[in-house]
Amino acid sequence: MPKRAASGRTIALEEAIAAAGDEGSATLGLPDKVELGQVAFTFMFDTGDGFSAQDITFDWEGVAWLTWSQDISEHEGGLSAGSSSPVHGWASWSNGSDLLLAYTWPEVSIDGWAHVPGGAPGEEGEHPEDALYEPQAWVELARTIVGVLHEGETSEWTGRTYR
Repeated sequence: MPKRAASGRTIALEEAIAAAGDEGSATLGLPDKVELGQVAFTFMFDTGDGFSAQDITFDWEGVAWLTWSQDISEHEGGLSAGSSSPVHGWASWSNGSDLLLAYTWPEVSIDGWAHVPGGAPGEEGEHPEDALYEPQAWVELARTIVGVLHEGETSEWTGRTYR
């Protein structure tokens, strides 16, 4: 079991927050250089009640789509065995600009999709597959995905959920 700080979070997460200078910018396990295959890391997401550590894993082969899975991070404090509620999905940006997400959240019996205009990885005018070799593009993609899951955290997206 990892060592915990007084906050209940892991010492590694507290150190990452201190190194980043603020809670929202902290990451753990984000590679300095992104390679094809699996990219997994912990990032902070503002849930509206403060920042919470989230784990995300992407599988990407250099094309305009990928698969992902996301859950609350074990680095977070105050978790119980029932805290885990993983979501699995697929993301595509085949037009080079917009992001399309499809996901399933078995713990809460929800399947859904979202269309995020301009949500493809990278800056405007940058080719998304090129952008994904930059670590920060993965953090932004992760925040977009979790924002959709928590409704209202991204701007101007449309979608639907099914129970």
